[in-house]
Amino acid sequence: MSDEPVAHALSGLRMLVPRAPDRGDGLRLQIEALGGEARCVPALDIVPITNASAVQQQLGETGDLDAAVFTSVNAVTYWFALTGVPRLPRTVFGVGSATVDALGQHGVAARAPQRQDSEGLLAESELLGASSVLLLTGEGGRGALRERLDQTTRLIVIELYRRRPGAALPARLTSIADWVNVVLAPSAETYTALIQCDAQIGRRLLGCPVVAPSERVIQHIRTLGSNAPAWLAAPFGDAAVLEALRAHWVQPPNQCARDDD
Repeated sequence: MSDEPVAHALSGLRMLVPRAPDRGDGLRLQIEALGGEARCVPALDIVPITNASAVQQQLGETGDLDAAVFTSVNAVTYWFALTGVPRLPRTVFGVGSATVDALGQHGVAARAPQRQDSEGLLAESELLGASSVLLLTGEGGRGALRERLDQTTRLIVIELYRRRPGAALPARLTSIADWVNVVLAPSAETYTALIQCDAQIGRRLLGCPVVAPSERVIQHIRTLGSNAPAWLAAPFGDAAVLEALRAHWVQPPNQCARDDD
């Protein structure tokens, strides 16, 4: 009986996790273990924008490097797919713990900043003190990291992939938009894709509480028209998302049963 409150801590929660199942099932299972529900729906399609020969040529022109930064799990995936087992500097950073874990699977000892975002990286003296840095990332992304590093180091940027709203996203969301009562917003770009994929779906999701990784993302959510509660999960990762949900989720009294029961 003593485990019952924990097992039902997220009872009534119906969360949209905008990730592919292979990336989101870990969080989904943990939510279900606490009495909630979750559905994994990939919001963005990730497509490569370079090839192995172009990357190898760019690497051949860089010379020795003091540090490397991977901004995402996707950056790790495409980097090793294109380069096999490349030589990396001794100092390697991943923006978040998931990125560090992905690097570890390839035998690379990396670390994440205490604050797992661009600002956290820019607080790392070892990175700012490096004379040359390799930045492995997606197309575009936040300019602040590039601009600051470009001022203090010799910065080499290799863009490996492009994000775009999933072509099938409206169809994927149509069947669950009325079911969802909390949205995970792992990035501003991901949340924007959810809201803008369809006007009716967007209006529905704007009314749902959001779990976000930073105040910057929360501010972006507000610019899109959401006035719903926004719960900060930092440093971002599945554990922080669960902690935020357990701290803030209160089942509405009129939702003791599933809406679709």
